[in-house]
Amino acid sequence: MQNRRLDLDACKARLKKAKAAEAKAAAVPDFQETRPRNYILSASAAALWSDEVEKAEHELRLAQTEFDRQAEVTRLLLEGISSTHVNHLRCLHEFAEAQTTYFGQCYQYMLDLQKQLNRLPGTFVGNTESTSPPPNAASPTATVAVAGPAVPTLPVVSTIAGAPNSAPGVEALNPSEAKLPSSGTRKARVLYDYDAADGSELSLLSDEMITVYSLPGMDPDWLVGERGNKKGKVPVTYLELLS
Repeated sequence: MQNRRLDLDACKARLKKAKAAEAKAAAVPDFQETRPRNYILSASAAALWSDEVEKAEHELRLAQTEFDRQAEVTRLLLEGISSTHVNHLRCLHEFAEAQTTYFGQCYQYMLDLQKQLNRLPGTFVGNTESTSPPPNAASPTATVAVAGPAVPTLPVVSTIAGAPNSAPGVEALNPSEAKLPSSGTRKARVLYDYDAADGSELSLLSDEMITVYSLPGMDPDWLVGERGNKKGKVPVTYLELLS
């Protein structure tokens, strides 16, 4: 647009200069001039400047046409800026709304899946707001899930008042189910990795099989686990008892 404007101004200046020269050349000659040859030169110059004026007028018309065309294009582009801005805002709003809907649906699907998993046998019933395994505490107490409803659990021994490993407010083993003698042993599958806190405990690896049993007076949240020639206490919440 700026270049077209400069071209138009240059054409106008050229036309103005040509017209001024033409007018000067066409001035009435001095008939008292003693040199007649000057009359012929003056007439020839007037004809030349007349051609120059016509050429300048033609270039001015072309420059004016190009300038008007570019001005119209610029006007249309400026008018389209506002509509383009509105379209961009609308697209951004739709994108944000779609993202919100998507992640909301993902969250709801995960909640539904968590509820379905909690209803399946062989899983732990934990807090519906957390999907992490039970914490590695000194005495984690939770419900031990078995492979089926007809499988009995290990015997539950009454806790000693004031025992340091007791954790109030957490569900213990179900005492209404069938109990084995305190000397009975069971096979158990390890659900999570467990690192022993001291020498009296046994470290566990996920999915390995160990032998477990309970001793008289032992905290019901813990069992004695054996793997080969190694023996130590293991938390019940990390085990799935097998028949």
